[in-house]
Amino acid sequence: MRKTRLYLILVMMLLPTAVSPVWAQKGAWKDTSIRVGDIKVRYLEAGTGERYLVFIPGWTMTAEIWKEQIPYFAAREYHVIAFDPRSQGLTTKTEGGNTYQQQAADLHAFLKTLKIQQPVLVGWSAGVVTLLEYFASSEAVVPEKLVLIDGAPAGFKDGDYPHGATFQQIRTLLLMFQEDRQKWADQFARSMFKARQGEALYKEIADGTNRMPSGAALSLLFDLFTGDRRPALLRIQFPTLIVVPDGNRLLGEYLQSKIAGAKLEVIADAGHALFLEKPQTFNQTLESFLSQRQDGTSR
Repeated sequence: MRKTRLYLILVMMLLPTAVSPVWAQKGAWKDTSIRVGDIKVRYLEAGTGERYLVFIPGWTMTAEIWKEQIPYFAAREYHVIAFDPRSQGLTTKTEGGNTYQQQAADLHAFLKTLKIQQPVLVGWSAGVVTLLEYFASSEAVVPEKLVLIDGAPAGFKDGDYPHGATFQQIRTLLLMFQEDRQKWADQFARSMFKARQGEALYKEIADGTNRMPSGAALSLLFDLFTGDRRPALLRIQFPTLIVVPDGNRLLGEYLQSKIAGAKLEVIADAGHALFLEKPQTFNQTLESFLSQRQDGTSR
């Protein structure tokens, strides 16, 4: 029971992973790569619209996790891009640079290399941390809009901050990861959904998690838990949507209170992987937000 609780804490703070051949949809997107600084970034691309929609995964994740969103929004005249961050999926794996500050720098270089201006940026869980690191820099490309999905700006509970874990809980999780990574990955995959999923999906998620080098994964975990990106919330001065499952409403309300004008949407009966568990609800929620003008009217 104690271990189950620890996995749920980690799921709420991190993002689950997925490298899933079962999810591949031939012809739904173009699979390509581009040299960005010292790494080669692999990304998926679909659609030819003028508005860019860039999906940012997080800890150990690959671009395929957005398989329910890429074709949906490409069919609605968006130019959709999802990529594998440094040391994840098919992007170059490096011994150093496995921090969220570096991922933010990689994101900046990626957008510049592809000459993407004013994109809609969408980050999930630790992808939210990447975005907060990104907006902490004065060089950040100002997005058209921002979407933060069930991500926490800090790892430890503190004052009015309703999210996070204790030092002992984090230590226990890291030891479990080191002692039996295969078992850890399986239980982690199962804990990210509210409703039971198929065994094939759990296996694909666990296999994807285990593809990332342990050293890089642990480096990012350490950075995620020990960093405090709350000051970056105050730098966000553009239309922002916060999406959380009903179990994380307090976190969503906290983020909304720190980001001027942010809109909060709570999705019921879903776990951390809410855009996989409730794809129609999530896609419609995101589409509604994207269709709104600055003055709140629809396009």
